[in-house]
Amino acid sequence: MTLDLLLTGATIFDVARSRTYAGWLGIRGGRFQYVEEGEVPAGIDAVETRDLGGRRVTPGLIDAHMHIESSLLTPRRFAEAVLPHGTTTVMTDPHELANVLGVVGVTYTLDASEGLPLRVYVAVPSCVPATTAELETALGKIDAGDVRRLAAHPRVLALGEVMDYQGLAAGVTALPSLITAAQDAGLLIEGHTPTLGGTVLSDYTAYGILSDHTLSTPEKLLEQLTKGYTVMLQEKSLNAEVVRAVLELPDRSRVLLVTDDVMPNRLEGGHLSRLVNLAADLGWPLVDAVAAASLRPAMYLGLRHVGILAPGRAADFCVLEAGADFQVNETWVAGQPVARQGQCLTKTVPFPAPAGGELTRPTIDAAALTFAVPDGSHLTNVLRANTRNTFTVLEPQQVTFDQGWPQDGSSDDVLNTVAVFTRQGSGPPGLGLLRGFGLRSGAFASTLAHDSHNLLVVGRSRQDMLAAAQLLQRAGGGMAYVHGEEHLHLPLAVAALISDAPLADVARDFEAIEAALRRGGVVHLNPVLFLTILPLTVSPQVKVSDRGLVDVERRALLPLFP
Repeated sequence: MTLDLLLTGATIFDVARSRTYAGWLGIRGGRFQYVEEGEVPAGIDAVETRDLGGRRVTPGLIDAHMHIESSLLTPRRFAEAVLPHGTTTVMTDPHELANVLGVVGVTYTLDASEGLPLRVYVAVPSCVPATTAELETALGKIDAGDVRRLAAHPRVLALGEVMDYQGLAAGVTALPSLITAAQDAGLLIEGHTPTLGGTVLSDYTAYGILSDHTLSTPEKLLEQLTKGYTVMLQEKSLNAEVVRAVLELPDRSRVLLVTDDVMPNRLEGGHLSRLVNLAADLGWPLVDAVAAASLRPAMYLGLRHVGILAPGRAADFCVLEAGADFQVNETWVAGQPVARQGQCLTKTVPFPAPAGGELTRPTIDAAALTFAVPDGSHLTNVLRANTRNTFTVLEPQQVTFDQGWPQDGSSDDVLNTVAVFTRQGSGPPGLGLLRGFGLRSGAFASTLAHDSHNLLVVGRSRQDMLAAAQLLQRAGGGMAYVHGEEHLHLPLAVAALISDAPLADVARDFEAIEAALRRGGVVHLNPVLFLTILPLTVSPQVKVSDRGLVDVERRALLPLFP
């Protein structure tokens, strides 16, 4: 027997035993034939032999919970972006595309990812729409019959995160029928529990929920593990206290690292690799952090052929740069090099964009951005932001209006207007007011606005807000920033959600918009991410949809003027 490739002089990451050892690897037919400690014995033949000179070899990274659309890229462009950082397998929940296109959004994701050098598995979105027609207007819909049909695809592994957590816990949604259909098909059931605990968490979990990826604390982590969860830690959950709680566990097999959402400008600097390095910086041993991003996700997803360097497993691996951290020099999938020194080696081909979900509103005018209230001071329900995450709370306060527009004078606590217009039709927008975001000049608009992806516009000046909205109407969607004569646009030609341009182009345009927001006074850690979550009616605590203010915890609309 002759090997295709023999790698000698390797420092091998043993993620099963949390150790490294000096050894060698033999690859044949896209799989590992040998992964051995010590020197290569006599009689081993190979077509090609390479001495790694002590370089570290790890399993390819596996992201068990993420959304390709958050990168604003099509599947092929996303693959080109993450393979150089060592990610070789993902499970994506395409609920952005599905909320606009329904089942077509899921089938597009499956078809467009077929044959890529990145292994792409899919979770069927469970909350399409995210809540109910009383709270927001949505285009897409996925029902139990759709779940059953999609579950027949070999790369569909799960029912995506059940985001209407309050509705499910209270038993007032149609979600149980989708969950039953998914369970009958043998799919995993993914959770989304940002605020649940105690018996309410148990009521939610009893439906068969198996995981959660939302912001975690040591107390939340421990309760969820006790209640049977696989706990997925994304970047915002990684801090010294959480890592300490993880390291004190006698069994970490149900603790994973996941990315969830990575914006394009962040993607240039790393993907799941970023979390591995952050965890290690916080004291998590590097080999074990890699296990939380390889072997353990593979076990959770039921993927027996990946996640570990072992005989018979797919030869998906990374060769790291010299040094102590996780910096990838080469990425291999199925025994073939797919990325080297930050560049994807595999050419991908465009895939036809799906039809439907276009932005077709009549041109928005000033009347649509007028608050129906007499001149003077009025008690108003205002949203309050913080500078670190997407939580927004209600803060009733007196606001002065003049000709239907809020006035905040020279206050340091800037008052921004939020408007959400349906993608299609001509109904009035949902209007809200926001403090704590700090945008003093210019306006932002986006057709990527979780989860129904209606047209979001945020600003201080009615003129700039109108110009930003109209720019996107002319362009058919995307993201925009307008301040007087300054017009910035990030085109998102595929369903007005994602782009088939290379990452560098998308990241450049995204960064330009985010930099303009910061020049306009915004100090939030992730300005665009915060803004695109403002209409998400399942994100605590109060948000703005095209119907108006939404109390997420009570699942009810709130009056702007109480």
